[in-house]
Amino acid sequence: MALDEKLAGECADWVAEQMTEEFGGFIAAELIDLIMEQEEKLRVEHDDPQMDHRTMSERLMPNLEEEGVPIKEGAVSRELVEEILNWEDEFRGLAGQPRNVRRS
Repeated sequence: MALDEKLAGECADWVAEQMTEEFGGFIAAELIDLIMEQEEKLRVEHDDPQMDHRTMSERLMPNLEEEGVPIKEGAVSRELVEEILNWEDEFRGLAGQPRNVRRS
């Protein structure tokens, strides 16, 4: 289930803040926005609303590269994307809009 535009913006800001604190480096909310946008498209494209985070992160990487996100070593990794998806789940739960995804 997609978040409305306002809640999606809050989610991106919150996830970016949490990850910046956790990793000690800057994570842009725009990256989170892009991941959330591409994620919704992939869930529809693959007719899999419960796609697990590992599969989603693997499928997101080519889309992110196509959008100009640096994904080579030392940049945005599949593991980082998977962590973003986990934080998004945390936000959705706190916002009362949890999603059901398969656990890998």
